[in-house]
Amino acid sequence: MPGFYLDIETTGLDPDSDQIITIQYQKIGFASAKPEGPLTILKSWKDPKGEQGIIEKIIPLIMASNPFRFVPIGNNLNFEFKFLVSKINQYKRLDLDTGYFHNRPHIDLKPVMILLNGGRFKGYHLILNKASSGASVPEWYKKNQFDNIIEYIIDETLCFTSFYNKVYHLMFNEDLRQVVFKPNRRIDDYV
Repeated sequence: MPGFYLDIETTGLDPDSDQIITIQYQKIGFASAKPEGPLTILKSWKDPKGEQGIIEKIIPLIMASNPFRFVPIGNNLNFEFKFLVSKINQYKRLDLDTGYFHNRPHIDLKPVMILLNGGRFKGYHLILNKASSGASVPEWYKKNQFDNIIEYIIDETLCFTSFYNKVYHLMFNEDLRQVVFKPNRRIDDYV
């Protein structure tokens, strides 16, 4: 069951009027919680078909008949799912809704990040310790500053995969599990 870090960069926040400019993914080992392959960045500005081309390239992975062949792992995957559904419907003349992706296996760390941020939504993304915000990506795209976008993506990927690895090892630390988590126990037994 391969997990893949999944993220997109866009020209804005509206899936119907803004574009997906990159789709990036990287295999993450379930046993190790570490990257196990190269970071793949599908770039609309490099594809002859632009946005449509990168959508067509990701469809076989994210819509495979076996949903466990590509399990997305990310932060706020609902954003990715909304954009992907909109663009797949546009280019492939389908009638999907976000439930298609929400009903497939995926791991979204947004709730964990919010809890680690004291239950606050505001600023939860700062937990990743990224060097910068993705808010600059649309401007870089307009100015053809593609190297800045790639640098941002690489930093964000490293920060997310590091965070995922730390959370994974904290949750599945064998010493912690033996002390805290016992089989057939309820949450009330711990709190």
